[in-house]
Amino acid sequence: MRSIYSLVSLIKEYYEIYVVTSNCDLGSDEGYKTITANTLFENGGANYYYFSKDQLNVPNISKLINSINPDLVYLNSFWSYNFSIGIVKAKQKKYFKAPILLAPRGMMGKGALGLKPLRKHAFLLLAKMFDWYDGVNFHATNEQEKKDIKKHFRYAKILTAPNLNSGTVHFTKKIKVQNTLRLFYLSRIAVVKNLHFALEILDQLPPDVNIEYDIYGNLEDKDYWHKCESIIKDLPKNIKVTYKKELAFNDVQTTITGYHGLFLPTLNENFGHSIVESLLCGCPVIISDQTPWNDLEKFNAGYAIDLNDRSKFIAVITAFTLMNNVDYEIKSKDAINYINSKLNIEESLKQYKNLFNESI
Repeated sequence: MRSIYSLVSLIKEYYEIYVVTSNCDLGSDEGYKTITANTLFENGGANYYYFSKDQLNVPNISKLINSINPDLVYLNSFWSYNFSIGIVKAKQKKYFKAPILLAPRGMMGKGALGLKPLRKHAFLLLAKMFDWYDGVNFHATNEQEKKDIKKHFRYAKILTAPNLNSGTVHFTKKIKVQNTLRLFYLSRIAVVKNLHFALEILDQLPPDVNIEYDIYGNLEDKDYWHKCESIIKDLPKNIKVTYKKELAFNDVQTTITGYHGLFLPTLNENFGHSIVESLLCGCPVIISDQTPWNDLEKFNAGYAIDLNDRSKFIAVITAFTLMNNVDYEIKSKDAINYINSKLNIEESLKQYKNLFNESI
């Protein structure tokens, strides 16, 4: 995950890091061929342990935590059982001593909780009734996420530090021909990312605009993807949509530079690495207003639009398509200037040191 890669890259000089995860990608049963599972190893200044599917359970993770004897356990999820819920319960049962710092990663946001709401709200109610999260510290990446967490865990200690992206500016000059536009989607294929909404917007564009929309992402929700495929099949000829499968980690920025912009009307995003990397590549973004990047239009770096305002999505993409090369070059450079002004690595490092030290 980009956020964990960036975090480890930033702090490994100051902390002894152990990354514990599974030996396959989300939604896949195929283990990584170049990784030896169930073995602790060091690489590039950090330590790693990949659980095979048959060994992945809370007792085994708790046993590993005890053998490492860390000063802090940092959980990068709220809803994962093996890597969050089960670990919180194991801590409550005193299976290990280290304090817990939990990063919900936007999962407490209104949009995220709106998916399977009965199940999620029932769990949150039980968690409060039985004090499952008593003593757990939370990591919020911005003030809105802090408010979201506070709604459900009123008395929890919530520490704030911004999400991280270790990407750098990767600018390649692109030619923008009027009446044509190359857009891309880069995220998980899941309901929360709202791909079907993007496709429905494209279906409503005027017939005289020509759009290419390439989709990159793992098929986390295959049923949802089938729904998207049915929309794609009925799109008019002036809208060309192609599923490009997953994009290799190291190919992200070089691939992005071949497009004019990102179209990702997500239901919820506490950061959005694909948004940041698009801007770093000089690609303006068309996103929802459910992210931290809601001042894009003010700085000519893109558009953050209310999901209830479909007409504005249509108008923005139409105008973007009709944009000439001179105006596009200005917008492209403004996208880079915008994100450079937002990312402050040295300040972020200070905040993360405070985050971890205070939790320990």
